[in-house]
Amino acid sequence: MSESSKRKWKGEPLVLFVEGYSDLTFYIELMEELGKDGQTFIQDLGGNGRTMLEKEAFLLLKPDNLQAIQAVAVLLDADDDGAAAFRSAQAALKAALRVDVLQPKTWVVGPDSKTKFGIFIVGGPDGRGEVESLAWEAWRSQAGNLQLCDTVEGFVKDVTPNDKPLAKPDKVRIGAMLSVRHTDDPRLGSGARAGVFDFASPAFADLRKFLGEM
Repeated sequence: MSESSKRKWKGEPLVLFVEGYSDLTFYIELMEELGKDGQTFIQDLGGNGRTMLEKEAFLLLKPDNLQAIQAVAVLLDADDDGAAAFRSAQAALKAALRVDVLQPKTWVVGPDSKTKFGIFIVGGPDGRGEVESLAWEAWRSQAGNLQLCDTVEGFVKDVTPNDKPLAKPDKVRIGAMLSVRHTDDPRLGSGARAGVFDFASPAFADLRKFLGEM
């Protein structure tokens, strides 16, 4: 999404920073599921979450704006190192706003004593990966998905080079599955909009709890 086409904050009390546009559309659906869609503004970081968060937080979360904001959540992918992702988000909030979030999945009140801040690092059961890893875990555990799951796993195995693992295999899994289940647009956010993922799945429990506390 270009800079000029970014959504504009309109005084919503809940603010989310997410990695990219597909993540944005995914979290729109999740926040709607939690009954918070009309209260939520989501800012995508253009796929450069770790480098853009400080700048975007400084621009959006000015003192006057914070007077209207109840909670700010940062949702970054774990990738290969969830601890490093958390430290990156932690440092960005501290530099931009003097807010020090000491642990992931927890909330702290900022210097204005009003707005609370939290960081959630998203990944699969092993703590690595990205939001697609969480979505894949939820989808593959649903009854009736076993056959297609096996087909997708076979495809991933076939396309994985012998000398180098795929950088983001769960993105490939989700794309392959959605190419069958949601052929119009096989991306994560569009799949969520089409109801492909069950947000009541235990795989989403921690994320739902965190966002529900906003």
